[in-house]
Amino acid sequence: MENRLIRVVETTRASRVLLIGPYDPHCGEYTFLAPPLGVWRLAGVLESAGVEAKVFDPNCCREPPQRALERELRSGAWDIVGVSTTGMTLRFDLELAHIVRRVMPEAFIVAGGMEATFRPELMFELGPFDLVVLGEGERPLLELATRRRAGQPLGGIAGTAERAKDGKILSIPQHALNRTELRDAIFSTPYEKMPYSAYWDRLESAYRIGALPSKAAREAHLGEIRSVRLITLNYCPMGCTFCSATNFLHEAQGSVASIARLEADECLTMIERIVAAHPRARTIIFQDDIFTFTRDRRILPLCEGIVAAKHSGRIPANLQFISTNRIDAMSADRLAAMSRAGFRVLGFGIESFSKKVLGEFNKAQIHSHIEPMLTAALANGMTPFLDLILSSPHSTLEDIGQTLREAYRWLRAGCEIGMYPYVIPFSGSAFAQNPTLLPQTYYAHQRVAGTDIAWQQPVKILPVDPIVTDAILRMESSFEAMLGEIEGHTAHLPSRLRSLLWILSSLPIMAECGQYIADESDVWSELHARLPTLRPTAPVVAAMA
Repeated sequence: MENRLIRVVETTRASRVLLIGPYDPHCGEYTFLAPPLGVWRLAGVLESAGVEAKVFDPNCCREPPQRALERELRSGAWDIVGVSTTGMTLRFDLELAHIVRRVMPEAFIVAGGMEATFRPELMFELGPFDLVVLGEGERPLLELATRRRAGQPLGGIAGTAERAKDGKILSIPQHALNRTELRDAIFSTPYEKMPYSAYWDRLESAYRIGALPSKAAREAHLGEIRSVRLITLNYCPMGCTFCSATNFLHEAQGSVASIARLEADECLTMIERIVAAHPRARTIIFQDDIFTFTRDRRILPLCEGIVAAKHSGRIPANLQFISTNRIDAMSADRLAAMSRAGFRVLGFGIESFSKKVLGEFNKAQIHSHIEPMLTAALANGMTPFLDLILSSPHSTLEDIGQTLREAYRWLRAGCEIGMYPYVIPFSGSAFAQNPTLLPQTYYAHQRVAGTDIAWQQPVKILPVDPIVTDAILRMESSFEAMLGEIEGHTAHLPSRLRSLLWILSSLPIMAECGQYIADESDVWSELHARLPTLRPTAPVVAAMA
């Protein structure tokens, strides 16, 4: 298959590029511990074009990542160093960028990722960057490598932002990859080189798999841990007001980007390649923000293709799948087909059980689909994983109480839940750009380790109602106290278990406000049934006081 992206720089064989993934020192609090897939895709595209590229992942080092990065930088001359950034990890990403500048003063350093695309001016203000990549990095990095090798000027590249001599930021838009270019980029991802086993070993240790209370629990966790991720879509088109993913490619292009994704047969090609590269893998996680659309011609042929591939032995019969889906795109036929194909967990961005809050999130259309589709998914033997945000800018105590009660009901029915207390003002989201919400936006003082650089970063959008804000902040304080106590006695808690801590933290606070959520002893029982072996809990209970 001809790769149209690769053909651009067939002669750039002398260039060397180091790509650094986002740095999350909190063992997956902000990111799941896995190879940074977008960064590896870039490395694959560059290498296929003759550019020597290496990925440095600060989240999976045998030594402190700062020391490991210095060692990597001193191991050879890098022409270009790319640093991937996200809002949640920005202070840590910037720390690594400044290490690059200190160790390699002449290095050409590039920022990329979500935060860089939406706030290039901040990258230049806080970081030692020579250039910022806007949106997808394939074309800009290929062009940059070509010019760097040829000794040509590095300015004026489409899909980048640069700082002029007068300090002004010049942003040059680029079109998003079309379907063929996206396919070629995904096919270039070097799964064979990605050290998944190292990540699996660290996760199994962090979650103390051997101490889980039942064989079924151990097997379920191993199924998720020994997973490989696959992206088949360029972006989510849903337009949720709290999310920046919809606007990422629009921002880089300067207009609405077209949706592109792999076809069913192309997904199967990648699945077969992944299991050949990583035969210990038990699960493929489709990393797309939205895997199944309401008008979707791919899902049923893909499920049929997976079943046929298992029957013929091209992929293991016990291979399982996880995907995130629109709940209003589900139907009885689709759920049954996905179950037959081996989809084990289906993620749903429910966000809230309050229809009013869903309207605020631009998701009111999903409300009537929640009950029947969760019921159907459970009946088909699949585990729904629900993402929830407890409060919105205009939520009431009744809205929060409704979401907490429904969350606990569905958790006991067999769902798993990731729960967040408030909206995070991600750069590029509609909420973050809404000036009327500035009074509700709270900031944290951030500092880049090893430097004198500091700034105020927006971290919370709290409810307009001060009574609701007080309740949410008290819940957060109680949650953090309980989490610290429990993790002192047992393993790192994934989000599915933290949701029970959020419910526990809410019980006395919501009761004071006239909102009964659940029986405290029942919630503790649910938590203990899911935890690895836990030492006596008296200190944990005391933390609730």
